[in-house]
Amino acid sequence: MLKGNLGNHLILLFLFCSQTAVFGQQDSLTSVINKELVVGVYTEPPYVIKGKNGSWDGISIRLWRGIAEDMDLDYRFMEVEKGSPAAELQQGADVILTGNVTAEAENQVDFSHIYHTADLGLAKPQTTNLSDIVKAFFSERFWYIAGSLSILLLIVGTIIYFIERNQNEDQFGGERSVAKGIGSGFWWAGVTMTTIGYGDKAPQTFFGRAVALIWMLVAMGVTAVLTASLVSAVMGGSGKNKISVPNDLRDMKIAAVENSPAAEYLNAERVSFHSFPDIQKALEATNKNDIDAVLHSVLDEIPN
Repeated sequence: MLKGNLGNHLILLFLFCSQTAVFGQQDSLTSVINKELVVGVYTEPPYVIKGKNGSWDGISIRLWRGIAEDMDLDYRFMEVEKGSPAAELQQGADVILTGNVTAEAENQVDFSHIYHTADLGLAKPQTTNLSDIVKAFFSERFWYIAGSLSILLLIVGTIIYFIERNQNEDQFGGERSVAKGIGSGFWWAGVTMTTIGYGDKAPQTFFGRAVALIWMLVAMGVTAVLTASLVSAVMGGSGKNKISVPNDLRDMKIAAVENSPAAEYLNAERVSFHSFPDIQKALEATNKNDIDAVLHSVLDEIPN
């Protein structure tokens, strides 16, 4: 998933309000601070997690417990049905630990200070078609990797040539020109790094074999890094992973869950999108290539 700074943040924070405040009457935490507070919670990992024995844990739970201890508050947790903050408070809670904050809710209830923010994320299908792979071979990144490797092989090949040319004339020296000799060293460095080892060329001097041994050890690390870099360049180097938000979204088939923060953001930016009832159906459409990408909140749990 690709994260973008979209400006439409979901804010996870504590909501402090009594039931009377929902209906417009003046009230605050101070009016209920001397009684046992009913703290409304609902499962929202990793912030609120319900254990098998009915206990509650998570980031928000632990933060609330710290606040309650510092303020010497008496409280008990009560599980509520997830909905709007106002609706959650009407279920009998004095305090709600919530992660869904909207402008409409702000007009109805009082929220505490922000303690965590998160952005929207863009999910794309993992599959790569043949045209993307072909394009990757002509990408700047691929040729940069190939060029850097060629320079390294040329350096090693030049070193082995100057060490071996006088005492190993059949393979590196003799009547060969300097260019051809270095070319022989370049070839030897390449087949040694890839462990192919044709055996047509091999250093014979003490210092030549010392360089060869060092190069074999170094080449193992180079090969591992090279393999990862080439796979990354070929499978994801076509440039499509770099998406400018929201401009590039206008030319893509974007999906979003209806009435979600992502849908609100796309509407605000006047980006057309396909609406889905839930994230699972949106992801299924993306995997079928019916949709290019899904825009969704990174705070919400996304199914595998």
